[in-house]
Amino acid sequence: MSTNVIISGAGLGGLTAALALQRAGVPVKVYERAPALTEVGAGLSLGPNATRILHALGLESALREVCNTPDRLSAKHYQTGEIISEQVSRDYVKSYGAPYYQVHRADLMTVLSYAVLANDPSAIVLGHEITGCDASQTGVEVHCANGTAAKGDVLIGCDGVRSVLRAKLWNMPPPAFLGYIAYRGLTPVSALPEGLITPASATFNGPERHLTRYLIRGGTIVNYVAFVQTPDWVDEGWSVTATVDEVLERFAGWAPEVQHLIRNTANGTCIKWGLFGRAPFDHWTKGRVALLGDAAHPILPFLGQGASMAIEDGMILARALAEFSDPLEALRRYEAVRRPRANTIVEMSTEQGKRIHRAPSADYSVKTGLRPDIFKYDAVTEPI
Repeated sequence: MSTNVIISGAGLGGLTAALALQRAGVPVKVYERAPALTEVGAGLSLGPNATRILHALGLESALREVCNTPDRLSAKHYQTGEIISEQVSRDYVKSYGAPYYQVHRADLMTVLSYAVLANDPSAIVLGHEITGCDASQTGVEVHCANGTAAKGDVLIGCDGVRSVLRAKLWNMPPPAFLGYIAYRGLTPVSALPEGLITPASATFNGPERHLTRYLIRGGTIVNYVAFVQTPDWVDEGWSVTATVDEVLERFAGWAPEVQHLIRNTANGTCIKWGLFGRAPFDHWTKGRVALLGDAAHPILPFLGQGASMAIEDGMILARALAEFSDPLEALRRYEAVRRPRANTIVEMSTEQGKRIHRAPSADYSVKTGLRPDIFKYDAVTEPI
């Protein structure tokens, strides 16, 4: 008999897991607290380790419609804007069998959710936040904030870095501030001097801060993320609105390209948030409950692998649940395969953040930042 899977959270990891489970013939329901899958967030990068999974799930054509594939990934001097080093990303298909994509998160979410709903129009249950569960030897019953309940064979917590399930079932304290704040903005290309955004993807690295920018939505919008090292997060909540003037002050004296990009941010505001996380922990599974993505292993963004790790998790989880008739064994195998890989990337991302913010820009190589060896991992064929 097929395992009935309940997923808490319709993020990238949850939707990837749901789609992979559907394609394997495993029944799945995704419970999402938001009342609608609205257009939120900004850009993200997907390495070949993630895109080969999405292609294997039948999304290649849809992704080509919404993703940008940069020819080059460049590192520029933070003051002069001079290109220091470059990596030719158009060769990734030849090297790794899959492309490197940059895409608006909302567009990727739309592709995934449409695919899941095409298989089962009732697969995503909106307006239902799972706040707890009762697990037994034979199944799980989840409880939602609106008073409803549902039963299944296993529960997968994909509810992010502030995971309710992790806090309750693992009795863990809230994540800690990790010493970085980030500003994320979207700037229309039409508002910038012609030819300014060349090449399509670049990073500027300076003392205790850096900025990454790349094109999304058919090259019409520049997504940028500006990171600043700081000892404290004093704002209430995890993210707040920041003015362009605040970001310009943080990046005073940086290259003219950076100044233009920030000054012309859409609506004159961007989102400012603190980077929170925790050290890797030893167990992602408890009986019939398992964690996935940021709920299991929050990752600093300095390798651009946060989304990719959640997508890898989703594929391995689905394969394990499809392969093993005993769901407890399937979850154990999922954790055994994924925890070493994810913990390694967590540690590498942390070290990369330290390296970026302490190294003079002229000593920094884009190749060091991207670590192409990461891209070789294949969750579609990885032994389970």
